[in-house]
Amino acid sequence: MTSAPKFHFLLRDLAHELEAERMTELEAAGRVAQHIQQTLACMHVTFWSVSGEPGRRVMRSVAAYDGGSQRIVRGAAAFPESGGGFFGALVGQGRYVCEDTFADPALQGVKETMLVPFNIRALLAASYGDRGEVWGLISCTSAVIRRWNTAEVAALRKCAAEVSALRARRRALGNWLATGSLLE
Repeated sequence: MTSAPKFHFLLRDLAHELEAERMTELEAAGRVAQHIQQTLACMHVTFWSVSGEPGRRVMRSVAAYDGGSQRIVRGAAAFPESGGGFFGALVGQGRYVCEDTFADPALQGVKETMLVPFNIRALLAASYGDRGEVWGLISCTSAVIRRWNTAEVAALRKCAAEVSALRARRRALGNWLATGSLLE
């Protein structure tokens, strides 16, 4: 993701399309995922929502872009928190970087239910949210062991920060429309 401004303008344009109801949330998320997938040359990019209390969190796929079939996919998977290492890193560091998921002790709880069935051998994830609250995450996966370089990690974190800012603005606008106050 050498072009942060390009991503910023893509998000801005898609937000306008959503607000004008010319595009669905799935289409917009899919277009963003496609941009990330093509830039980072990974297998899949998935947007996940996160809900629940620490230790009982659940991540649910919302939308994805499948680089193999070159199509946007509606989310259908849900995975409960397993051991806390993955979520702990996302909350504490805002990212999770793994070049070999099958060998990562923090991912052993989801190896048979998620990693093996979906052939996820490398994983890069960045969380988005506000004020220490994780609303969701963006994950990039590869079917082969892969070392994610510093620029790729930084680029995905920048994307997650842009998504955080956009979602925070949309939440504030929704609160304003519902309550008449920008402060609630």
